Amino acid sequence: MNFKEWQKNQKVILIDGSMSLGLEEQGLDLNDALWTAKALVNEPDKIEKVHQNYYDVGANIAITASYQATVAGFERLGHTTEESRALIKRTVELAKQAQTKSQGTQEKWVAASVGPYGAYLADGSEYRGNYGLAQTELVDFHRERLELLLEAGADLLAIETIPDLTEIQALIELLVQHPKASAWLTVTLNDAHHLCDGTDLRVFQLLAESSEQIIAYGVNCVQPDLVLPALEYLKEIATKPLVAYPNSGATYDATTKVWTHSHAVDEVFSNEALKWHGLGCKWIGGCCCTSAKEIKLLKETFAAVL
Repeated sequence: MNFKEWQKNQKVILIDGSMSLGLEEQGLDLNDALWTAKALVNEPDKIEKVHQNYYDVGANIAITASYQATVAGFERLGHTTEESRALIKRTVELAKQAQTKSQGTQEKWVAASVGPYGAYLADGSEYRGNYGLAQTELVDFHRERLELLLEAGADLLAIETIPDLTEIQALIELLVQHPKASAWLTVTLNDAHHLCDGTDLRVFQLLAESSEQIIAYGVNCVQPDLVLPALEYLKEIATKPLVAYPNSGATYDATTKVWTHSHAVDEVFSNEALKWHGLGCKWIGGCCCTSAKEIKLLKETFAAVL
């Protein structure tokens, strides 16, 4: 059975947490233009270990370390085109290796991360949008990586942290060229009803609802207190499953590339997550500054009620 068929009958699907925190806990310095993709070059075993940790505590989906991995980004650091392409495909292979090594007995899948153009810029633009690029330019930017990730055998695409309407339109246009692909699409928010570029969340929703390749949609890497009101807004007309994997509530400084941590994380990934689920949010996980601890808490929370 493929992922698209499997997910239809699930009451809750657990997505993993932060890759960056998992790597930092293993001693990596990620203050780099490639961010987590930096580890693909020299320490891929540590990426695999992060994936395995999430599978071990019950995650159904591991998101690959390709969020900030692009051919242009690797080439900028001196890698050849072929080396760069191989590194991007390697992100899927590492997650698959972790799948086979994990002791978890749940169903396990690999979602290939397709991060926004702003991630390539490495300046925090994924929380602003309005890049000044045409839709055709963004299609061209995303095309090769998306194709490489599908070729590598990912079960689905995690098109995530998208701040910008033009980029959403570009990615949906690109998905049409891959009719057999499945994807989720999640956005970042300026407030509970608007994307970072100011677009009404409903505009994004209508586009996601109309795409045959997008099987779920929602929000990620947003402050936890935005999730519930955003889901309440989306639920009004949603016919597809909703997705939420917020950050821990920490705040990010794009200049220093440092997160300032918050509190009440346990409440977010237990009682708050149950409220999200009640609004049709079936796919739930964590983003920046979350760890296997939070995913384990989600597993325990939903095991007790479902």
